[in-house]
Amino acid sequence: MKVSNHLIILATIILGFCIDELLNPLSIKLFLDLNFGFLIFAYWIFAFPERLKSSASLFYGLVIDLFFSNVVGFNMLFFVATSYVIHLYVFRLRIFSYLQLSLFFSGSSTFYIACKYLLLSPNNYSYLVLIVSFIITAILWIGVYFSLRAFRRSVFVKL
Repeated sequence: MKVSNHLIILATIILGFCIDELLNPLSIKLFLDLNFGFLIFAYWIFAFPERLKSSASLFYGLVIDLFFSNVVGFNMLFFVATSYVIHLYVFRLRIFSYLQLSLFFSGSSTFYIACKYLLLSPNNYSYLVLIVSFIITAILWIGVYFSLRAFRRSVFVKL
């Protein structure tokens, strides 16, 4: 994969994390922690499993950690682990229905949120936030999936 394609993918992931940074101070009052950045990353790994290897996941995680001033290694760890799981089961995931995909990616996003709260701010850990985020993320995955699929088909024509 060309460097320009990696930059486009990285730009969409950064855009997702920017949306998270803007909306989460408002949505946390409704016990909802949005996770667009992680969903966008998971979509790209699901869409290009043979082209995006673990080294790309490591790089994307490092850039996100440095760009958003997170603990260095947190997103790297979860991006590589998610990439590994998706790479293991990509052919099984491709035969899943949209509902099953939505539940799988919502569950992985909720696990990311749970670990983020446990490691970075354990005083704010709430099961209600996890349950509401799981339900809303399952709905959001469908929108992320179809919008990024349309974007991928228009931008990555030759891939």
